[in-house]
Amino acid sequence: MSWRVANSLETLRRQLDARFPGRSVASDGSIGDTAHQAQGRNSDHNPWYGPGIVTARDFTHDPAHGLDIQQVADQLLDSRDQRIKYVIANRRIATHRDWQWAPYNGANPHESHFHLSVVADPRCDEAHDWNLPVLGGAPDGGGAGPDGAGDFITWGTGVNVREGPRLNAPVVARLPGPTRVRVACQTRGDTVDAAGRRNDAWSFVPALGGYLSNIFIDHPDAWLPGVDEC
Repeated sequence: MSWRVANSLETLRRQLDARFPGRSVASDGSIGDTAHQAQGRNSDHNPWYGPGIVTARDFTHDPAHGLDIQQVADQLLDSRDQRIKYVIANRRIATHRDWQWAPYNGANPHESHFHLSVVADPRCDEAHDWNLPVLGGAPDGGGAGPDGAGDFITWGTGVNVREGPRLNAPVVARLPGPTRVRVACQTRGDTVDAAGRRNDAWSFVPALGGYLSNIFIDHPDAWLPGVDEC
């Protein structure tokens, strides 16, 4: 059957090739070998999604040319990119359910390469660049620009976006999981307690038509640096 690799994975391959010229591809892989094929749909290296789309790729560990798989794998998790399904590297696995490393006991320890699986839905073919510091992207999931606005990543599931910066304001949107948002400005509002944190800062996201508590912005600062006050 005919097959191809998901566009998002091809984008990452091109970015890594450009950032690390001459990197080894000895352990790179896309479509599975005979052993993978025998596993049927148990491997994302098989072209089981859509019209023969492979939703996994392996990328070779080559620190001599600058590509350290743990660094890239960690930054993929930090990005909270919605295209990610799971990442495996150095005997550990992390999924988009909680973005946390856990032991991996598969037969292949993934020490010579890291494995990236993307979600089996249309997002796998979103070909925009991966925003990783090692590739020249913004650190810490984003940041503010000279216009006083900024791109950030949210965390958590079922996060409410409200009409105003108040806990009793009507809900205008709900984020099912980590989401990249553009914050136009921030203001003070009701105090929110979550995940052991307490904060009264809220961000206004025009694309969502409302405000969300800064607690749910994946940034170490309670008040987002460089973002204007509303």
